[in-house]
Amino acid sequence: MQENKTLSTIVDEINTTLRAYGKAAVQEVKMTREGQVIGQIRYGYRPQYVFDAVNAVLLPENWRYEVMSKEIFNQQAVVEVKLYIRIIDEWLCKGSQMGQMQIAKENVGDAYKGAVTDAIQKCLSLLSVGTDSYRGLLEFVYKGSPQPIASSRQPAQPAVQPETPAVTSSQPQKSQSSQDNQDLPQITGVHIQRVDNRFVASGKVFDKKEMLKAAGFRWDGANKNWFKDATAAMH
Repeated sequence: MQENKTLSTIVDEINTTLRAYGKAAVQEVKMTREGQVIGQIRYGYRPQYVFDAVNAVLLPENWRYEVMSKEIFNQQAVVEVKLYIRIIDEWLCKGSQMGQMQIAKENVGDAYKGAVTDAIQKCLSLLSVGTDSYRGLLEFVYKGSPQPIASSRQPAQPAVQPETPAVTSSQPQKSQSSQDNQDLPQITGVHIQRVDNRFVASGKVFDKKEMLKAAGFRWDGANKNWFKDATAAMH
C-alpha cells in the first residue's frame, strides 16, 4: 500500500488527485456583511473533495483526527484538532490547529461539525495538501482558465532561469527581476515564487521556518503561508 512511499510523494499524489477534480472541487471563499462582500475574494478546495482525495491516496485507515477542545464564542463554534497520518507504520502529527464556524439557526451540532472540518483542512495545509489554494492558483480553475497548474513542489514560473533565461519585451523589467532574486534565500527543500507583490515560500517551509524568519519572511495566518513583501527584497 503506502509502505514504500514517503510523505512528500503521498502529498504530491493527493494534490494531483485534487487537481484532477477540476472546477467542481473549487469554491469561492468570501466574507459578507449586510449582503456586501468585504475583503478579498479567495478560492479554495471544497472540504469533501479534499477528504475524498486523502482517502483515495492515503486510505481511510491511515489517517485520523482527535478533538482536543471545543467551545462557543460569540455564536461561533471553535475547536482544536490534532491530525495524525500513518507513514510506514508510524503515526505522524504536525501539531494542532483551531477551526471555527458560525452557528446558524441555533444549530450548534452543525457548527461544531463545520469547525472540525475547518481545523482538519488547516492541519492538512501544514503538510502542503491543497497547496494550490494558498498559492492563489485556484482562481484560474474556478473561472475556467486554461492556464495549467504546476506541481505543488515546483513553481508555475521559475523565478530564476540561469541556463535558459526567458525572453522579455523590456530589458529593464528583466533586470529588476534579477535584482529581486538576488535577495531571496536559497533554502534546500523550499521553493520561493513571486505572487503579485509578495514572495511566497512553499515546500518544506515548516522544517525551515527559522531560516525563513532570518531571511525576513513572515507567517500569514489567513493564507497559511510564509511570505515576504516584494518591496522588502528590493534596495
